[in-house]
Amino acid sequence: MINTLTLNPAIDRLIFLTDLKKNCTNRIQKTQSVIGGKGTHVSINLGILGAENRAFGICFGNTGKEIMEVLRKSRVEESFLWEGGNESRTNYLLIEDTNDCTIVADKGVTLSSGHLSSLIEQMRQQIRQGEYLVLSGDASNCSNPMIYNDILDALSGKQLKVFLDTSGDSLEKCVKTSPFLIKPNLDELSSLCRRELKSDEEIVEALFSLDKYNISVIAVSLGGRGSLVKYGTQIYKVTPPRVNVKNTIGCGDCYLSGLVYGFQQNKPIEETIRIATAVSAATAESELSVGFDPERAKALLEKVQIIKLK
Repeated sequence: MINTLTLNPAIDRLIFLTDLKKNCTNRIQKTQSVIGGKGTHVSINLGILGAENRAFGICFGNTGKEIMEVLRKSRVEESFLWEGGNESRTNYLLIEDTNDCTIVADKGVTLSSGHLSSLIEQMRQQIRQGEYLVLSGDASNCSNPMIYNDILDALSGKQLKVFLDTSGDSLEKCVKTSPFLIKPNLDELSSLCRRELKSDEEIVEALFSLDKYNISVIAVSLGGRGSLVKYGTQIYKVTPPRVNVKNTIGCGDCYLSGLVYGFQQNKPIEETIRIATAVSAATAESELSVGFDPERAKALLEKVQIIKLK
């Protein structure tokens, strides 16, 4: 079973405009609502890929109920803690015809030590030996910013395969636990290695400098340029297919979903990378921040370019 965690889930209201102008009335063309939160995105995308998965998290109020209902309808085993009184966050994404996007993000409810203790206990009871665990997003709404470390400590005896997509102090602390995979972007990798990285050669050198942490896979996101993936001692340079980009929000989450799916299905590394890149590109063609057309993703598979550098 694949398990995901979302500490600060949301409902994202997508508001489509011709163009956004200050200090005047902006007419809305259309609106759509989707679930927000990196872990929930991974869960929904895994569901589209056909992978059973369980979503953990904490949500609040009527917005929280909406979040849980969306997950249940998306072939996800929802295992959220819910509490009344407060409300989970609602974000507003103002999307212009140029595909420029302005995000107005709610802070969300600050999770207390009691919330986090209950969450950890629920995860400890439900997650089984040798399962997959995806920790994605930051912990800015937590009273304990090192919550990921506490979760990994609590589950350390279960020999989980951990996929980590976070940043800052949380990333620096968690790499010391030797997760199976990390997915930093270039800025996050530079911060982790304490130096600016410009060329592919510098990135590759930085990747090998992390061997001390015994991380099996490091997938470095380079935005529209693709990615560099270190798998053991092998390095792959990945160029995505050219697509009509309508939206880049959620593409990284979809890429991570593809990686998790590929490894869970015991697919070869190059096929796993190809799947991850294709589903991410298919997401970029959608106006929504989560989900993709699986038939379109299949069509893009052979257009992914992978070069083995080492």
